[in-house]
Amino acid sequence: MARGRADFDGHALRVLRATRAVDGRLLSAAALAARVGTSKARILAYENNRSVPEPARIAELARVFKVPPDRLSASDARHLSVRDLRVHAGLTAEQVAASLGVSRRTYRDVESMARLPVRDDGTLRIRLAACLGVPLGRINRALHHHPLAIARRAQIADHLTALFQRAHRTHVPAVVTPDDERLRAVAALVQRVPTVVCRLVNNELVRYRRLLRGQAMAELEAAYAEDEHAARQAKERRRRFTGLVETAPARSAEVLSSFLAEAMSARQWRAMVSLVDTGAEGIAVRHPSDADAGVWNALLERSFVTRVVHVEQGVHIHVLSSRGLNAMRGEFRMYACLYPRVATPLLFRHLLVATQGQGKRGPRREGRVRKEPQPITTSEG
Repeated sequence: MARGRADFDGHALRVLRATRAVDGRLLSAAALAARVGTSKARILAYENNRSVPEPARIAELARVFKVPPDRLSASDARHLSVRDLRVHAGLTAEQVAASLGVSRRTYRDVESMARLPVRDDGTLRIRLAACLGVPLGRINRALHHHPLAIARRAQIADHLTALFQRAHRTHVPAVVTPDDERLRAVAALVQRVPTVVCRLVNNELVRYRRLLRGQAMAELEAAYAEDEHAARQAKERRRRFTGLVETAPARSAEVLSSFLAEAMSARQWRAMVSLVDTGAEGIAVRHPSDADAGVWNALLERSFVTRVVHVEQGVHIHVLSSRGLNAMRGEFRMYACLYPRVATPLLFRHLLVATQGQGKRGPRREGRVRKEPQPITTSEG
């Protein structure tokens, strides 16, 4: 194997040199070599795939022809890995790790295993996208389509398929315990303690059992339909529910993997809950400590909150954004599993109680009108 990165297409370089004019003329191999500070022989070696440029050299070659670096890539641009994106940016792994403020080993896990650090505050992918000069969506796709990430989700789905079988038992609660062998295997794959994963998997079991109930009801409706039109509608509902039941383990594996990879920290979630419970006027923070400032800055970077004007020196007003509210609305049940000691937002609490029945928070009160809490001001530091 030639020295350097394997993700380089020498033929693409040869085509660019033969078809794309630079300063009004096509470049010879010698002229291109002079522009990037190498020899004619090395350029010809690149074009014949006998040698592979270093990341910085690939970036230089792309700049000469004013094309994106992925034009010189041998990979499918739709499925570029993080490593490919780094090479196209002309950066080494050490440079990226230093820019992100993480160890070389941590960054190696991101690049080679598509595994984010457990203690990530949710901003590493955002900072990585900025470092590599690509949209965040390309980082997310690169991590999602990494072969090891796909393999992990497949393994999780296999374990969940076995765990979900207990939901088919009638008149018996479908519950997984932390000492279950398959549950522990899932916990190892997502790098979380079994007790946390246990709560999340049981939440997925509740969803799965609802699908089974919907499937059974659709079958009854199809069997006792009073006319052909009603029968066709019921059969279509049954078909949809059957498809959802069959794909539920794989879908739950996707949900668990993505949620845990992007989950807010406990401090971030507590701050978000406070914002929801204080209403639209937000929370004022005066002289925040370093830890609190880090929490708010991370939420700002993730666009979950917005910072309004400085009312007076050292005071910041933080308001929940529509993106943050949507994230909370879609995942508050999972955060209740992840951080059970943090109270569920008042806005969603009746929904959580409705799905859990008569739990610790008491029965659901029908027709209850929620009283909006007043904004609060905190002085910290």
